[in-house]
Amino acid sequence: MTDTPTLDSAIAPESKPQKPWLDLATLYPACFNWKQPRPLKIGIFHDLRAAGHPRPAIHKALAVYCSRGRYLKALRAGMPRLDLQGQPVGTVTEEEQAQAKAKLAGTWTPPNRPASNPAPAGQPTPDLPIDAPLSEDNIVTGRLELTLKFSDLPKPMPVKSGMKIGIQTDSALVVATLPPKAWKKLEKAQAEWPQWVAALTGKLGTRAGADGEAVVVLEQPALQVFEKKAKAAAGNIGAAS
Repeated sequence: MTDTPTLDSAIAPESKPQKPWLDLATLYPACFNWKQPRPLKIGIFHDLRAAGHPRPAIHKALAVYCSRGRYLKALRAGMPRLDLQGQPVGTVTEEEQAQAKAKLAGTWTPPNRPASNPAPAGQPTPDLPIDAPLSEDNIVTGRLELTLKFSDLPKPMPVKSGMKIGIQTDSALVVATLPPKAWKKLEKAQAEWPQWVAALTGKLGTRAGADGEAVVVLEQPALQVFEKKAKAAAGNIGAAS
């Protein structure tokens, strides 16, 4: 499996013109390295904007680069942060290292998240335990499913059961094998619609991690593809499973 399933070229190899991928490692090799990443300068987003890159491409590229396990492991207290030219600008703090470790462990919570169901004014806040074991009465059966949305046509890997694709999210790389019928719906949307969005739903399968990277396999995937319209109801090519 490659390190950068969604950023392997400056422009995605698709039949219709698309927004270019921002190939950070090629453009700024002194700063970005997929195999041996080093901490980035705080505010490097603004440096990339000043260099003329579009905001959406920067957001997407940095989200993928900075969410990978290798990058989070590189955030060690005292390590220098690099600018686009590879020059040190500041260092990683102990707090930033702790935050990176929490993200790797899946225990990080964004700061200033509003409390859910706050107590009405004037009523005392109940003294609840920090944690408590569940009894049989607290548990019901259910089905764990995952839904992803994406709007770029990936380059598939043909396998025996269909077309294997990867979708990089903020927390993990999701891998799914689409049946031929489902893949054709993506190709149809790419060929006929200027903008579209696909919703991929499936059973949460095997989870693994290579070099600190989280990888999730989506089993029994079902696909829906919708046309994105500015001021009209979205069309629907249909569902495929």
